[in-house]
Amino acid sequence: MENPIAFLHPGPDEKKSSFRHWIVAFIVCNFNVDLGPEIELVYPPNTPFSQSDLSAICFNSFPERHDADVTEDLGFQFTIRNNSPNVRLESPNAPYGSATLLHGNCIFRQEFDTTIKRSFNQRTMCIISNQPFPALFMHVLQRMTSETDFSNPNVLEQAFLHIASWPTPSVGSHSLPFMGSVLPFEIAPHAAFPLQGLRSAQLLSSSSAFMESQRLIHAYEPVGDWEKLLPHFPSISELFVLFERLILCESIIVFSRSPQLCSEMVSALVDLVKPIPYAAICRPYMTMQSEFSGTGASRGLPRQFLIGITNPFMLQRILGLAEELNITRPHVISLGPSDKSVRIKSQNSQKRKDHHTMDFPSGMDAQNTSKRYIKTDREFAGTVESLLRGTLSSSHSSANEDVGSFVRRYFGQLTAQFLAPFNRYFASTAQAASTTDTAFPSTTRPDAPQYASFSLTAFLASLGKHGTGVTFRGQAPLQRHRARDAMYTAFCSSPNFYAWLEMKLGLEKEATAGLLGSGE
Repeated sequence: MENPIAFLHPGPDEKKSSFRHWIVAFIVCNFNVDLGPEIELVYPPNTPFSQSDLSAICFNSFPERHDADVTEDLGFQFTIRNNSPNVRLESPNAPYGSATLLHGNCIFRQEFDTTIKRSFNQRTMCIISNQPFPALFMHVLQRMTSETDFSNPNVLEQAFLHIASWPTPSVGSHSLPFMGSVLPFEIAPHAAFPLQGLRSAQLLSSSSAFMESQRLIHAYEPVGDWEKLLPHFPSISELFVLFERLILCESIIVFSRSPQLCSEMVSALVDLVKPIPYAAICRPYMTMQSEFSGTGASRGLPRQFLIGITNPFMLQRILGLAEELNITRPHVISLGPSDKSVRIKSQNSQKRKDHHTMDFPSGMDAQNTSKRYIKTDREFAGTVESLLRGTLSSSHSSANEDVGSFVRRYFGQLTAQFLAPFNRYFASTAQAASTTDTAFPSTTRPDAPQYASFSLTAFLASLGKHGTGVTFRGQAPLQRHRARDAMYTAFCSSPNFYAWLEMKLGLEKEATAGLLGSGE
């Protein structure tokens, strides 16, 4: 029987072009027991994907682990390289999206079916886009799949026509009509703007479904919620280890049984250090067939990356390759089953075997050894523990705040405190006044030439004189000062520093020129 989708025509070319400003295509994948993952349909038809990209989308759109207990839909994201030469950027305004990457947003559904070999029908609906708008696209997918089959031609055509009617993506606020409602949507001038999508006290205190449906969707807000993620942590203090690694643009592997948990965690981690852009390669979810994992020893691993994986043998391959190439071992955060009694401090015993490390391959060390700089805030950790348990006193200043908002606000403030010495240094130097008028290389590599206004020696002298609001480890002042200087020195040689400075100066230029749009 011929596929009914083949008879659908998405309309005039101008509608296809308008649709492409936001989305490349909808793709439905089916898991064939005999052949593996396969494409069931692509809409609009004749979207010019290469065979290699279609294959990559297929493999990344399914969980690698079969779990018969999964009865609810899973939502997750993946990112692949754009190897389709005819899939180009078409948006006339910033943000244009990425010409080199394709972002996948998925809803995976598993339904019991005794008529097939594995007794389960597994399908995934994907939105493929050049734009990294996961919060918006997951809203779209949930509305499309909540009450209908994935390949319903009427739903696909209706969704296409609505999205084709949207205005071109641009910085500012938008009202996007979609399937009987309007999605309030906002695009920040930069993806690294902090605290995007932070829920207001009014929304937190309201249980109204209408209030939630009217919530403003931010383009770059995280799809992960710390209230759901932290119970999977080995300890709350692990947040400070991860924060430090992210600030310094070091590699992190998120290891879990669920692609949803992986991608939500990666999203939440990138958000943790904003407004510092995490300048490494970022892959929310990867499988053994992913291009990244197939990298041979002759080509090497990326020097810095943040990835989510569920396959223990892939973890073993990456860690083994890092050791073989003499690259700093990536930090591994293993997310076990949810545990409401998450401890504040992890146990350091190398022999400890608990639910957070049981999935590691035999003989692999699950522990991470690295030098720490920032001191764990015990008061913060205790407050998070009480919020998770629901035992926080009503008189506490954070009693009316949810865990996710509290964690994001805390680390947003900590990042601002970390950056404050740089802002003070630039403001106090004569050269800083002319920095925004000085051409600088559009690169985030640590070996790029120094900006004319910045001297590490002068900055450290300013840091020593004025200090910082961040509390560093060490029993004596001299130890704390050494830890402080070591971390700031490491940050200044990392890609994150160049990415942050480029963002800062670029936005200042645009603001001065009045180029930051206000949207609709």
